[in-house]
Amino acid sequence: MINPKLNPYLGDEERSFYNTVFQFSEDKVYPSSEERDEKEIWSDELWKEFSKAGLTGLTIPAEYGGEGASCLLCSIATDAFASGSLDGGIGLSWVAHLVIGTMPIVFQGTEAQKAKYLTKLATGEWMAGFALTEPASGSDAASLLTKAEEVEGGWKLNGSKTFITNGPVGQVFIVMARTSEKGRGPMGISAFIVESNTPGFKVSKVLKKLGHHTSMTAELVFEDMIIPKENLLGPLNTGFMRIGKETLEWERTVFVAGLSGAMEFCFRKGMRYANERVQFGKSISSFYGMRDILVRNWVYIQAARRLIYWVAERKDRGIPSPLESSLGKLISSELAEDVAKDTVQLFGGYGYMKEYAVERFYRDVKLGTIGGGTSEIQRSIISSLYPGKEKFQKEFSAIGNPQSVTDSIQNLLFDIILIMDGEPNRKKQQSIEFAFADVLSVFVILCLSEIDTHKTIDSYPKEEKMIDRKLLSYYLVGKYLMSMSRLNQFVKKELNEIWNLYRELANSIEETVHTRFSSLQELA
Repeated sequence: MINPKLNPYLGDEERSFYNTVFQFSEDKVYPSSEERDEKEIWSDELWKEFSKAGLTGLTIPAEYGGEGASCLLCSIATDAFASGSLDGGIGLSWVAHLVIGTMPIVFQGTEAQKAKYLTKLATGEWMAGFALTEPASGSDAASLLTKAEEVEGGWKLNGSKTFITNGPVGQVFIVMARTSEKGRGPMGISAFIVESNTPGFKVSKVLKKLGHHTSMTAELVFEDMIIPKENLLGPLNTGFMRIGKETLEWERTVFVAGLSGAMEFCFRKGMRYANERVQFGKSISSFYGMRDILVRNWVYIQAARRLIYWVAERKDRGIPSPLESSLGKLISSELAEDVAKDTVQLFGGYGYMKEYAVERFYRDVKLGTIGGGTSEIQRSIISSLYPGKEKFQKEFSAIGNPQSVTDSIQNLLFDIILIMDGEPNRKKQQSIEFAFADVLSVFVILCLSEIDTHKTIDSYPKEEKMIDRKLLSYYLVGKYLMSMSRLNQFVKKELNEIWNLYRELANSIEETVHTRFSSLQELA
């Protein structure tokens, strides 16, 4: 059982579930992860273990043999799984099966489609995948060229897909294809349920990747493949809009939650290594540079969790959250990159060696800022979906009586958002668009940390939360200040004030790091 202080945002039932998934991951998956990663192989035997543990049908309603888990519970599951094994590859295949491969059928399938496919997907007898990306259409996914032509008896599919997770091992794929030539955008694209044993389906190439070696990825080719008429998923010509809208928010939350768990794995291993590794006659954990890495990693883990769980809870309440899910994916994936890089640095030469799992995360983590929409696409989404100050102020507000430097920074970010609300260049100039997205993202993260200080959590005292909030503002403003500076022509006064407050934070940051590191020792 993992120390409850490592993840303080779980209720009793959630913690029990988290511990179950963590133990499964640590006991069943972790022992073979290095070998499978080195050989770049898929394990059918491990997939059967997922099935035995009831993990292959988490997202599927109970009436079809699944667990009917909420978005939050699925996020907790991927968090726990990554924390137990740091096997990003098989975790990626699992999430692709659970979310983008299965949930389109949950959301849009007919009763006959659900009865036929969901029962076997729930048991893991069949594995699912999602085929959207093509060689010539990546971020511009709606420009896809794969075509489905209506013929006698069904649809004839021709085209190719690339970067398809579970391509070589899956049995069922949700395939996007153009069914109308009216326009080249998202309208006119339909979704189809495609079985891999259909004549004309071909895995043309198994792809070699930088990371996620334990997940199989492929190019798929469809050559005059006849799909039964009843395998059209959802209304004709609306598959891209309907399925993309409903599924991507889940993907950008549940998949990214695994990064929190992976960061926690790195934190635990890093704390132990730093305490045991002796240089210059003392453990390296006695040096400020190492403490700074570990404290920053801790603060980033909890910030990512607050953000991801917040988005998941919104989804479970039925609140559309495309902006929030993009914000969660953007920031969590970029923080995870920092944690991966810094953990390898902490381990030094050993961090560069295959025998230490942290080098695997260093390779795996890059997918977080690319897959499911690049960081650049997320910034465009965040900026374009910003609802305007009236709606924004219904959910967020300035702190009425700021008590700390961090409170003042948060209020200044709020002011910048309101000032930029009516600035036409925000939508015309990409550098301004991206900077605005970063301001909005940092504000939301700090806002969530402020809200958290008013909640009582036995394993996370308010005093520790306040220290972490101070550290979070120091690290985040430092990370994103260069981007924010692009708004200087519009909000020079506010940015200067943020800079002055940041320097004030810096005056006491070393002492704060030492204090917080000492209190984190119980987690070593």
